[in-house]
Order: sequence, then C-alpha cells, then structure tokens
Amino acid sequence: MILVLTFPLLLWLGYGLPLGVRESLVFNYTSPTLLAAFTSAFIHFEFGHLMTNVGLYVLVVPLLYLLSVLSGRQQQFRVFVFTALLAFPPVLSYLNLAIARSSVTFGASGVIMVFVGYLPLALSDYLDTNFDIGPGNVVAPALFFASLGLISVLSLQSVLLTNPTVLLGTAGLVLATVLSTVLYSLSVYEQTNNARTKIKSAMRATGDTDLILLTVLLLFVVPIIAFPANPQVDNGVLNLYEHFLGYALGFMTSYITKTQLRSLDSRL
Repeated sequence: MILVLTFPLLLWLGYGLPLGVRESLVFNYTSPTLLAAFTSAFIHFEFGHLMTNVGLYVLVVPLLYLLSVLSGRQQQFRVFVFTALLAFPPVLSYLNLAIARSSVTFGASGVIMVFVGYLPLALSDYLDTNFDIGPGNVVAPALFFASLGLISVLSLQSVLLTNPTVLLGTAGLVLATVLSTVLYSLSVYEQTNNARTKIKSAMRATGDTDLILLTVLLLFVVPIIAFPANPQVDNGVLNLYEHFLGYALGFMTSYITKTQLRSLDSRL
C-alpha cells in the first residue's frame, strides 16, 4: 500500500525538479541508460500531462483495490502493484527501442495503462467470486478483446479516412475482435448455470451495479483518452505505442500469472 500512495507523490516531485534535471532523466532512444529507463516514468514537462496521469491513477487504482478486496484477491493486487511500479517503467522504456527513431520518452502514461490492463481480470474475479458469473478465465479475455477492438480503431483513426488500405485492414481487425468477443461471451453464458438470473442479481444488488458500471465505463473511456484522434501535443507526439504496450502487457501479465498460480495450487 505504501507504493500505491507514494507513486502520485513521486510524480509531483518529478514535476517540481529543475528543468535541466528533468531533461537529464528522460529516456533517450539514441543513448539509453537503465537509470533513465526507470526515472523517465516520473518526469513531466506540462502540468496538463501530469494532471491527466495523476487523475487516471487516482480513478483506476483505488477501483482495482476495491474489486480485489471484494474478490479476496488482495495478495494478487499487491504483487501486481509491485510489478507495475518497479518493473514496468524500465521494461516499457526499452521496448520503445524496437522502433528505431531519434526521440525521447517520458511520463507515466504507459504505467497507467498497465493498471488499466488489469481491469478486465479484476472485474471478472469480482463477478466470479460474488455472483458465480464466469469462469473468470473466459470473462476476462472477453472484456479485454472488446476494449482492444476499440483501441485498434482509436489508434488508427487519424489515418483511417485518408488511407483505404488502413481502413480495410482495421475493419477486418475490428470484425475479428467483435466475433472473438461474441464467442467468448456465448461461452461464458453457456458455462454459467442460470446465467441470466445471476446477471440480473448482480445488477440489482445494492452498490454492485454502480461498481460494475464504473469499471466497464473506465475500461472503455480511458482508451479514448489514451488514443486521441490527434496525438500531436505542444512538445511532441503522444507515445501511442507505449500506451498500447502498457495496456496489453498489464492484462497479459496479470492473466498469465493468475493462471500459473491456479495451476500450481491444483498440483499442490
């Protein structure tokens, strides 16, 4: 919990550093260092950029914690927070080197998207534990693929209308994503006894409806913020590549870890 509370404070402290110090701590693709790979996540140059990241963090992380507590997954949440805040900043920075370019990266957006990537699993655990709506290993990918379809459109919307090839390719990707989501949803419905009754019960439960709707809303609203139509900003371009990596790795890491732990428990 100390890490959870400390992260926003570190972002504010990073923003308060002298300009020259901040510039020395960003991750430069042409001369990368391990120190800068970690510290760049805590550096911001625009107040609006800082407030957006802090605001999303304050919205998403407490919600994840609440879902985890209500699902009895507090330890899983703690492990994920430790990994997200200590391991992912340098990992995301170095993954940027896969695209050769002379530029720099900074800001906590990629790490925030890691937490957003945990939302599908946290919500599926909550539904499975409290309402027997599951199994969670089917519900979580369904939510992830549904949001991924939206991200695929948002990340390419600036060129969709001007490039027929991109438009056609994106349409195929979205169609495949929608079909995958439908198949997953049907699988969930078929594998859950009295699925309709359980879903209605969850939506009628006092407080649960608001929690479920808020989680789903964030799952689809945050990508709209993270993948704007015009990625140009005052001092450069939003790193949509890192946003996508953060979201995808956040889900994959949490999902695979949970699956492996469950397999290990069953063997023991």
